[in-house]
Amino acid sequence: MELTRHHGLGNVFLIALLEELPKNPGELAQKYCDPEKGIGADGLIIGTPPSENSNAVNRFNLFNKDGGRAELSGNGLRCFAQALSMTSRLEDETFHVETDVGLRKIKIEKVRNEKEISATAEIGEARVTRDLPDIDLSKVLKEKKSLVIPGCVDIGNPHLVVVMDELLDAIELEQFAFLLDEKFAELNVHLMKVKDASNIRMQTWERGVGLTEACGTGACASAAVALAWGMIEKQASQYTFNVNVHMPGGSVLVNMLTSSPFSFSHPWVELSGPSVFMDRHQVDDG
Repeated sequence: MELTRHHGLGNVFLIALLEELPKNPGELAQKYCDPEKGIGADGLIIGTPPSENSNAVNRFNLFNKDGGRAELSGNGLRCFAQALSMTSRLEDETFHVETDVGLRKIKIEKVRNEKEISATAEIGEARVTRDLPDIDLSKVLKEKKSLVIPGCVDIGNPHLVVVMDELLDAIELEQFAFLLDEKFAELNVHLMKVKDASNIRMQTWERGVGLTEACGTGACASAAVALAWGMIEKQASQYTFNVNVHMPGGSVLVNMLTSSPFSFSHPWVELSGPSVFMDRHQVDDG
């Protein structure tokens, strides 16, 4: 089985394009995502043939490095697009893939060089609510920073976004992450600061992974919270919002489409950014 390794802003994925899903994909993810005993990555993406009569080119199956299955990944979709393009499986620069939350459109915007592309992935509807889990955030953060508004987002996978006056330093973030392992096992958690009407900063702890350099769906969730809470302004048209999300691994552009002011809490979201090919590996499994 061949695995290609890619990253989207430091969010690293191993990708295998197979004819069927292995019997033990979670175990394979644990094995090969381990940087010491395996290859090293945040997750394993396995591409398989799409459903019968589907207009998708392939199916996107994602397993985090702890072996758990994940519904969606914005950075992972771009890396998946690059892997598909490298094997000449694409007839057009715009195509669909199947995911656990439905069809998602991807467009390869530009081939920058033999190792890097830019792509836009359709993420889907981001549903923002104030229905928080039963957690005392002030105790988790030890009241070191001023909380503004926390919000939950369902974007095909679950997110908790905490808007803060100031983000955490490296030591505080490590301490926070240690507590998250016990308190937020089912959520992706993001700390977010609004820089201005079109720029936000974000730090991420991903379920099944831990601290990561970047999170594509998390960037979309954070931008959606900023929109719902009235912290950003429209730039493109009356109901179109473009937000640059800056993470430790780099920046992405989140485009949010709304049909009216009443839909600001559930925009349709697209994510644009890079994917970089790292290397390839031949392994015995599969």
